[in-house]
Amino acid sequence: MLRLAKLADYGLVIAASLVEPAGGKVKLEQVAETTKLSVPTVRKIMKLLVDGGVVRSERGVNGGYVLARAPQRISVAEIVQAVEGGVALTDCCRDDNHCDVMHACTVQTNWTVINQTVNTLFSRITLSDMTRPLTSRDLMQKIQGNRLELVAVES
Repeated sequence: MLRLAKLADYGLVIAASLVEPAGGKVKLEQVAETTKLSVPTVRKIMKLLVDGGVVRSERGVNGGYVLARAPQRISVAEIVQAVEGGVALTDCCRDDNHCDVMHACTVQTNWTVINQTVNTLFSRITLSDMTRPLTSRDLMQKIQGNRLELVAVES
């Protein structure tokens, strides 16, 4: 089974919870209550999101958390990068790859292409997109946008 890491999933849930707050900045405890995640988990992920430039924080009585940019300008790839360090579908797609069978592997090149394609798609899906139901057609349009760019570059 291939799956996104739990922290990356929670990072998306937490970031999405900051899209529509009426009063601007949101307290950590409010995020925990809204997302139904524990305060320690929210604290850990929020720190990663702040360090990754996805969320801004302010201390003090009027402090709290807010998205660093408009949700249309924050990609799923940025959130996954902030929380997990990026997407690597297989060990051979990792930057620190030390695979024992790399010298005899016949599929590594394809995994690299597939991984790059997933990363490109993640970079095209915004946080704003994630706050509404997506259809297969929505995702195909994002993929088609990628193909059009590739065709233009190759021409």
